[in-house]
Amino acid sequence: MTYQDLNTTVDLKKIKFRYTLAKWLTTGSMAAVVLMAMYSLFYPVLQSKLKLHLVTDRNITSSNDSSSPDNFSRRNTTCKFGGNNMIVPSDDSYTPPSPDDTLWQALDYVSDDDFNNYCDRRDLLYGFSDDLHLDGQDCGNWQQDFSRLQQQRLQQLNQLKSWGGLKNKSISKDDIPPFVSYVCQEDPKHRGSHSCGGLADRMSGMISTFFFALLTNRGYLMNWQKGDPTPLESVFEKPTINWSFNPKEMKQLYNSGSQGFQSVNTLNFNWEKIRAAMFPDGPTQDFNELWTAKYVEVKSNRGYIIRTFDHSTRYTNQLSDMGMTKTNSFRCILDYLFRPTSGSRRFINAYKEFFQMESVLSIGLQIRTDDQAMAHPEDDMNTFEMWDYFLTCANDLRNAKRQPHHKRVVYFLLTDSNRLRQEFVSMNTDQTLRDKYIQDDQTSMVVTGLPIEHIEAKTVKTKFDADITALDSDHERLLAGVNSAVIDNWLLSYTDYRLISRQGFGKMAAFHATDPRSTISLPRVDRKERAVDCGNPNSFTTFDTLSTWWSLG
Repeated sequence: MTYQDLNTTVDLKKIKFRYTLAKWLTTGSMAAVVLMAMYSLFYPVLQSKLKLHLVTDRNITSSNDSSSPDNFSRRNTTCKFGGNNMIVPSDDSYTPPSPDDTLWQALDYVSDDDFNNYCDRRDLLYGFSDDLHLDGQDCGNWQQDFSRLQQQRLQQLNQLKSWGGLKNKSISKDDIPPFVSYVCQEDPKHRGSHSCGGLADRMSGMISTFFFALLTNRGYLMNWQKGDPTPLESVFEKPTINWSFNPKEMKQLYNSGSQGFQSVNTLNFNWEKIRAAMFPDGPTQDFNELWTAKYVEVKSNRGYIIRTFDHSTRYTNQLSDMGMTKTNSFRCILDYLFRPTSGSRRFINAYKEFFQMESVLSIGLQIRTDDQAMAHPEDDMNTFEMWDYFLTCANDLRNAKRQPHHKRVVYFLLTDSNRLRQEFVSMNTDQTLRDKYIQDDQTSMVVTGLPIEHIEAKTVKTKFDADITALDSDHERLLAGVNSAVIDNWLLSYTDYRLISRQGFGKMAAFHATDPRSTISLPRVDRKERAVDCGNPNSFTTFDTLSTWWSLG
């Protein structure tokens, strides 16, 4: 019995142990069920934060103060970039595609404050604003005065039309409104080779002709010949004055009087010829005495504004009273006369607001290779083995100008070589190329991805092909190409610094920039050994030097 009692006692202990174990297992299971239920409720939020962290934090180095998970939770998670709704058409004008993926990729690395402010300024339905925020620029006090003058001249012009123009001999000289116009017309004797030039050439001619109107109290008009390559109104809006007109109608109104109409042609003049044309009497030259007809039609792709500041003594006080300076005149006249169409402005703002972030140091690179790359891209042989000195310059400038608050450096490339652009973009992901050319893991390569097209496409094409019939009729492609050139030029002017080829396109962006000491010019590829030390603060190119280049200034 004693043995049996002992076994009974042992069995009772086993039963008690098993009961306790089962109790704890049941309690643990219930707790696990509760935890799993809570996890299922909060898992999407955790997953979202984890995903945001992975997207925004890739490759950010320890020097970025925004690298903690708690800091990333402050980013605007509703901001969705990419897709096809970034540039929504608001009128019948040209609408560019969405910004290139390289822009969205580079945004991963900016500070949280810059990222959230950028998101807040973008409408989820309509994309970026078309307001370029030009108010408050230091441009002097001439704008309102000229706007009133232009309105008066146009009213006088309408009156002249009602009288039948200068054919009506009873019209007094005082009733004939003085005008100067810029016209871009192809020379029919040299079709495809003697037109008014590319965008920089045309802008130099248009802005300088307005400068002449401003100093002589003339009304001002502009026109691009239809098909050369597209009407001016399809590229620019008129933010302040109405400059549209019909050149043929204007000639008919003024052509009857001996002093009614005068044609001036300064196409392709070098500086000596421009000086002889604009200052035949030297520094005291009165522009009113140059071209005395009531209506002067100007064909030009040359500028002389900077030279007027340097050479003229007659207009020193007048320009000073207007608040015009050597460094603000091109920029202020350009913004006064021209505004890219709405879709283009939305595209511009997507990049402009990024370039001007406090946490971003932006350096533009404008590499003009040759017309062959545009006319026959399949034969394009450009690589950064040839153009490496632009990246060397950018690296030296980056190292000299980068500050602790710059979380990201951005190289922004504009070029006429699609092959060069593709190789540039690949440096974002190809570590071998990055180590060879960029030598920094905190630098992003950004492009617009817009079509590469010369504004004077017929001139470029006829250098290589005699048949330009198809090109003449390809209006949509030319329209996109011209607007792309405008967008690219405006954006280049909004980067912190720019490295440009010594031709016209980059020069106009330099003139449009707010800081006159922010541009470095680099030589042609066959003279790259003459490239300057871009880390030297004395390497920046002055407006005086820029004004001696191809389209002058």
